[in-house]
Amino acid sequence: TGKTTAAINYMNEHPDQKFIYITPFLEEVSRVKKKCRGFCEPDDEKFGTKLNALKYLMGNGISIVSTHAMFHNFDKEVIDLCYQQDYTLILDEVADVVAKYEGTDYKLNQKDKEILLTEFTEVDDKTGILRWREDQKDYAGGKYDDEKILCEQGCLACYNGTVMLWLFPIDVFKVFSRIFILTYLFDSQLQRCYFDYYNLKYNYIGITGNNLSSCVMDIETSEIDTIKKLDYSLLISVLENDKLNRIGDLDTALSKNWYIRNKNNSLMKTLKNTTTNFFIHICSKPHNKSKDNLWTTFKDYKYLLSGSGYAKGFESCNCRATNKHRNRSNIAYLVNRYIDPNIVQFFVGHNIRVDEDGYALSEMLQFIWRSAIRDGNQVNIYIPSSRMRK
Repeated sequence: TGKTTAAINYMNEHPDQKFIYITPFLEEVSRVKKKCRGFCEPDDEKFGTKLNALKYLMGNGISIVSTHAMFHNFDKEVIDLCYQQDYTLILDEVADVVAKYEGTDYKLNQKDKEILLTEFTEVDDKTGILRWREDQKDYAGGKYDDEKILCEQGCLACYNGTVMLWLFPIDVFKVFSRIFILTYLFDSQLQRCYFDYYNLKYNYIGITGNNLSSCVMDIETSEIDTIKKLDYSLLISVLENDKLNRIGDLDTALSKNWYIRNKNNSLMKTLKNTTTNFFIHICSKPHNKSKDNLWTTFKDYKYLLSGSGYAKGFESCNCRATNKHRNRSNIAYLVNRYIDPNIVQFFVGHNIRVDEDGYALSEMLQFIWRSAIRDGNQVNIYIPSSRMRK
């Protein structure tokens, strides 16, 4: 708690530094612009694209606030400008830094991948990174143009001979003189695995202070030393009901693959009924209204589970850095989070520790923190997955 406020205070206390502040939500962009003097948001109206506007602002050494979507569009010119202007990066929540690669403008089939891996690229035996072959350096105008660019950026890797992964260009993180990442349980996040893979060093710092003016990033205080102000476990009531929880008894129940398998059978109706039962009957109180309810599932299955009394309270299961649900006290967490096994195997294959249960826990706690508990209020939670509940 207090991470964004502490970052805003830090930026205001260091007017001699140039900042790039990256946040998941436009509402937070507006907040930083309002609170920090001299910050600008890239505007595509004058420059045609937001990327062009970003480069103009950077060329003039102006402090910038923008979104994760913009951050993922950083190219080599932006990287050069970051280094030249000596920017400090403040990243609100971890970035998406690794994903299974299936193609950009079109999906690569298995044959496409075989041709790409055998005729156009070679794999670094130590890192797994794909390099564009020297004898194909003049390749242009073909179906693998995007993959050539990604190889030149060092952004494609191969695991087990066939699985391809996209990696965020590491050069982006190397050109900032200072980087602050505002997040929770970083040790369980994929960005920590990514930093370990590239041998980027990092350390943990804490937040001190308890109000808008006193919250600061304390370089000398580690996360584990920060004073615990409240025992939040006393505010959490997790539903223990064998009948409603039965649907999630198996370890892999409510995982993404479980939804894929069962989207056309009666289990979706059962889960919708148990969720409705939780919101309408279990959480019933004299003035309970739909605005008190918050729920999530994988977005492709939202339409199957939306029900009367809670449908409008949906939020994506990877939601972070928003305060708009802080009045909601009843939560249904209808997912069982796993890391893509291809990503796990890639990191483990390079001797990088991956904490799958820690990842699942951190994702769930991030979602729960969107609710009324952030203001010290009681919350009721339905977690049908036995693994997530445990």
